[in-house]
Amino acid sequence: MSTWKELNTRAQANTKRIQETVPETMRQYKKLQNSAYAEGALDKKTKEIIALTYAIADKCEGCIGNHVNKLVGLGASREEIAEIAEIAIVMGGGPGMVYGGKALEAYDEATEENK
Repeated sequence: MSTWKELNTRAQANTKRIQETVPETMRQYKKLQNSAYAEGALDKKTKEIIALTYAIADKCEGCIGNHVNKLVGLGASREEIAEIAEIAIVMGGGPGMVYGGKALEAYDEATEENK
């Protein structure tokens, strides 16, 4: 079984592969991403909460690890991750429960590393 750190490392390596193969597409994607995540009416933490909710409901493990790490860096608590998972369960049904648990597992691992 992989740890979330290993999963994130693999996801980053795969992202690098696609960046090397289709660099212009990835530059444009990064431009879109930077624009979408810039603070505006919503702050960065709120935008990461939205992203994690979608990552759980859409069952994207690499996304879960990435957004949990960003939320840890923004000061999110385990309780906040659990409530994000609650909303994802409502939106994603049964699979949301499994992947919501994965988000909590990733949080526990990420915060344990910071101790």
